[in-house]
Amino acid sequence: MAAGRDLGGLSVSWRALAMRGAYLAAGRHPGPFYAIAPLVARVTWALYPAVRRRVVRNLLPLCDGDVARARREGRRALQHVLEYYLDLVTLPRRDMSRFEAEHLEIYHGERLDLLRSNGAVLLVSAHTGNAELAIQALTYRGRSFAALVERLEPRDWAEYMLKLRSSAGGTFLEANFAGVRACIETLREGGVVGVMGDRDIQHTGVCVQIFQRAVRLPRGPWELARRTGALVIPIFSSRKRGDQFRIDVEEPFRVAATEDADRDIREAVERFAGLLERHLRRDPGQWAVLEDFWKVHGCGEG
Repeated sequence: MAAGRDLGGLSVSWRALAMRGAYLAAGRHPGPFYAIAPLVARVTWALYPAVRRRVVRNLLPLCDGDVARARREGRRALQHVLEYYLDLVTLPRRDMSRFEAEHLEIYHGERLDLLRSNGAVLLVSAHTGNAELAIQALTYRGRSFAALVERLEPRDWAEYMLKLRSSAGGTFLEANFAGVRACIETLREGGVVGVMGDRDIQHTGVCVQIFQRAVRLPRGPWELARRTGALVIPIFSSRKRGDQFRIDVEEPFRVAATEDADRDIREAVERFAGLLERHLRRDPGQWAVLEDFWKVHGCGEG
């Protein structure tokens, strides 16, 4: 169990102080805080017009250009961002061995039986629901895991977030050379690694079409899978309410390893892009991305 894990001892920024305060207030009894999340999201939506505009722009293609719907879904997306941080501060006191049974509704769960094998598995997800929490819960089927996350600044905030994320037993690493190397070693040893496939934070992505727009999606997950021969299991998380989630497990596959590495990786990215578009179209408000996604990741091709 992760309950009672000490999170003190860090020199923290004001953001980490706010998270620590939330941990003390909501960590043991989060129910009331999930209940007021919609109200807090509405207030935040009203107070931060720049965030509001970015989120609406992000969701317009997902909503077929319907501005009113994009606004409604945008408020939900912002609520899900707030709930994500609430999830984090409750993580040290969660009993993750029971989380799957009590909090997850899994579609095609039989595909997760592969987690009980000894082979390398790469879980690829997106910024919907809370994929980090889902992966942590699912690996309680007997496999520890490592996960790559975006480097944050300032460093005290980054270290605090890594400590929170790792408080339930997983190992969260920044997506830098050392983190990638550690994940390669984990996969080569037959372990489990979790990564996100919808934001090209390393700016080395593959330009593909999604929602009829050309954007770069990360190539890193697919290079990892191709290099190590890991089995890829795409997983998409959706928040139903509070800390209850729907988990969709897509068909596992392996990245081809032909003489044409670029083609192999492009085919894997395009396959994931198709899955991502389907899930985002089904429930746009799940996509908790606050940056100007189409601008930041646009590639101007196609």
